[in-house]
Amino acid sequence: MLKTERLETGAVTVLRLSGDIDEDGLNQLRTDLMACIQDQRFNVVVNMAGVKFVSYMGVGVLVERLRQFRAYGGDMKLSGVNLYTERLFRMVGISKVFEVHKSEAQAIQVYQEAA
Repeated sequence: MLKTERLETGAVTVLRLSGDIDEDGLNQLRTDLMACIQDQRFNVVVNMAGVKFVSYMGVGVLVERLRQFRAYGGDMKLSGVNLYTERLFRMVGISKVFEVHKSEAQAIQVYQEAA
């Protein structure tokens, strides 16, 4: 089961995920990211420090929402990505698609410096 904690830090929305992005977690992830779009919160940091497993479909949801954020002039940055997920991103050829940071604070700082 995937759990999400949502925080607003200025113009940045942080989603702290914990659990697995598997078949059960996909709908939760889709819903949480779509809520950001509906709330016109287009600069998002997805903190994946609490995520142990990401399915291929989970990667697809992340890429799909990234495109939507960028279409609205925003972006989605990832933080706390584990070694398994890094390897998965490389295997499916999207390791260069996402901006990945070691910490949530670093990802937020990049947005703040760009503002």
